[in-house]
Amino acid sequence: MTPNSIFELKARSHKVLSLRLLKGDTTTILNRLRVHLGAPGGLFRDCLLVIDLSNLEDPHTAINFPAVCGLLIEYGLIPFGLHGGTAKHVQDAAELGLQLVPPSLVSATQRVAPAAAEAVTAPSTAAATPATGGNGDNKTVTRTVHSGQRIVAAGDLTVLASVNSGAEVIAGGSIHIYGTLRGRALAGGAENTAASIFCLDLEPELVAVAGEYLVSDEIDSTLFGSTASITLQDGKLNIVKLGAFSPA
Repeated sequence: MTPNSIFELKARSHKVLSLRLLKGDTTTILNRLRVHLGAPGGLFRDCLLVIDLSNLEDPHTAINFPAVCGLLIEYGLIPFGLHGGTAKHVQDAAELGLQLVPPSLVSATQRVAPAAAEAVTAPSTAAATPATGGNGDNKTVTRTVHSGQRIVAAGDLTVLASVNSGAEVIAGGSIHIYGTLRGRALAGGAENTAASIFCLDLEPELVAVAGEYLVSDEIDSTLFGSTASITLQDGKLNIVKLGAFSPA
């Protein structure tokens, strides 16, 4: 990092990035991001991204979340979370569907680019599904998670319904879905290798445990429609069929 750095873009895992903003100069951030991200739809397409404000030079500097998120979306990234920042930052980010995430989802492991890219934008319309219960960092969601919604839990996440296509559920611990998983489920953050995913009906777009992931077309088709558990073994995802799903 140099005195002129304005942000750091780091890889959390194969498909999760952390954008650590160091200054709040929106124009410079956008211009440098364009330079470092390359062509829209390139290397970082479909990568989940957390905006990290924990190292802002001025902790109270304003952040233009619509502009920054708009550019990220333009390049095919999926901004979903926020780490650090003031109460005002949290409020502004929440208006775009960004939710606070635990440190385990943010501690970057690999530097991808030292700096920052231009834009205008299209803010995210993602919304959170109401949740009830919750013990400490754990969270329980009682309703269907619809397309465009993202649910984040620092600990374990339990969904007492289905996760629709285009929806995302993310947890620092394990994920239990008592319904159909048609969207994305990411358990264990980047380091909790003991985390797992359980669902009554497996039909996912993507599943991940501790940063190791599989997309739909990489999963054995005979597992679709089954009750299944997903764990990490020897650095690879292991999907075990527990039975056939037959709704009452």
